[in-house]
Amino acid sequence: MNVVSHHLDYTMAQETCTELLSGNNEAILVIYNKFHPLFLGYTRRRTHSLNDDTKALSILDDFWVELLNAKAICDFKGISSLKTYLFKILNYRIVDNVRRANRQGSYDNNVNSDNHDIDCFKDEKISPENDLMHKEKIHLINESLLMLTEKFPTDAHIVKSYLEGLNYQQTAEKMLSGKPFNSKELKKKTDAVKKQFTRPGTGSLAKFKSCLESIMKKRQLIQKDLLN
Repeated sequence: MNVVSHHLDYTMAQETCTELLSGNNEAILVIYNKFHPLFLGYTRRRTHSLNDDTKALSILDDFWVELLNAKAICDFKGISSLKTYLFKILNYRIVDNVRRANRQGSYDNNVNSDNHDIDCFKDEKISPENDLMHKEKIHLINESLLMLTEKFPTDAHIVKSYLEGLNYQQTAEKMLSGKPFNSKELKKKTDAVKKQFTRPGTGSLAKFKSCLESIMKKRQLIQKDLLN
């Protein structure tokens, strides 16, 4: 309806698209700074987390990481406002989160050893020292995900889905949501996710492990510290 407003939104989106495609992830900050406060309030209300931002921020983290791959921003045509367009994508994220709530653990049940199995950090009787170590492990994982996001946002998105307990198909569905897809496209995306996740040396999990090891080295930690 407001053509000028939509034209300005379209121009901003295209400029951001160009920068993201060139590898400048900081370009998303223009859109982030404009809409994040509004989206946070909305997500808090939708997830009934008015007194705790953890759930809402987790959803929004996924949302902004997804936008870093540039596809959604580049696909914006200016038919609706950018706010309405992004709200639609965010709503899909919220619905996905609600649907997964009863079938997944949070990703603080994380990283194990060389074979990358899931290892639960929690215990019914946690001592103060173990509780502190548990929190340190979560901090290490979050910091590693952040480092991976800055370098390889799509890989970070896949790893976060893995840590949340999603399988390859669920991850593919999550990455395809926001647009229609058929079973053939889902199968193709699922195979691509599996290949990208497991590729030796350069796959998503290998890159995450590299980030984790880099941070642990910086803090003078060894793998044994993480597994205690």
